[in-house]
Amino acid sequence: MSTGLVLALLFNATCAVICVYAIARGGRPERAGAAINLVAVGATWALRTIDAAHLAPADLLILSIDAIVAGSFFWLGISTIRFWPIWAAGFAGADLFMSVFGALMPHVPLFAYHTGLGIYAYLALGALALGTLRLPRDAQPYLRNGSRRLWVEHRKKMS
Repeated sequence: MSTGLVLALLFNATCAVICVYAIARGGRPERAGAAINLVAVGATWALRTIDAAHLAPADLLILSIDAIVAGSFFWLGISTIRFWPIWAAGFAGADLFMSVFGALMPHVPLFAYHTGLGIYAYLALGALALGTLRLPRDAQPYLRNGSRRLWVEHRKKMS
């Protein structure tokens, strides 16, 4: 079995475990983050399985998926009271730069390029896992929901 395949299977297993954990224990933002990750990993896997040309740096379809992921995490970060989506958006943004620079520097080995992408993907998953872990098990509904609007309403009631 090739090293690339082993690393891909390890990433998929890690992604599945963290996303199931986020869905089971997290609030609305964590479930949304898990959905973003699962859809992106599934779409990327499907494209790369259909045609190996999608493994190339700055492939337009893969770059589009990465841009949607970065935008989705950014939107999640500005629409919720959670901080972890901002980190995930930053890691997804770094992933975009890695793709573009991979295309601009064609002499970089493909393995090094994919390893760099993997590092940022693991960091984004780590942000999701830590964000889920930090949510108290007995969190109030406004905290579990994560909405800025509900949080502001709760603060107004408390003052």
